[in-house]
Amino acid sequence: MARTILATALALLCSLALAQEIITNQQGPGGQQPNPELRKRLEQYRPVFELQNSLRLMLDLDKQKNLSFSKAQAQKLLPILKDLQTRADLKPADAGKILANIEDNILTPAQLKWMDQTQLKRQQELRQRRENGGQGGQGNNLQGPGGPGGQGGPRGGGLFQAIQQGKPFNPFKEDPARKTLTDLVALLSKR
Repeated sequence: MARTILATALALLCSLALAQEIITNQQGPGGQQPNPELRKRLEQYRPVFELQNSLRLMLDLDKQKNLSFSKAQAQKLLPILKDLQTRADLKPADAGKILANIEDNILTPAQLKWMDQTQLKRQQELRQRRENGGQGGQGNNLQGPGGPGGQGGPRGGGLFQAIQQGKPFNPFKEDPARKTLTDLVALLSKR
């Protein structure tokens, strides 16, 4: 229960920070008035971004001593991941269900703990960079390349425009999220 609360709180903080930065960037210099509609739309897609971030963390998780994926875990994850590769549209509700299934039925408590701790550490690093004024061009790159604010995330253009326009959206159809998913499928296929 505590893990779920922590993960939800971290994701919400990340989503709100992402939304504020994107809204500000969309309005240009001096445009500090938030767009409530855009903020609401981004918040609706929070489960998609959480799933994207979790899959990226899973690549690093497998490199940790005593936390790598077992053959049984790989067999459960592969159909889920391959489905993500083929979807034209990844609805937030579907992403939430997929992530809940992975967390509740596939990952071990030790793996979940490592992922939560790593996410918390990244959130703290982001907060420190912001407090120190060190945003630079990668200020909201909490999730790393391809996350919401990293290269290929909402600031990347096409996918973010799909969210804004209500068109089909699947971050795993474009790099770098596509590469992350492909790499994870390749890794698990070797088990």
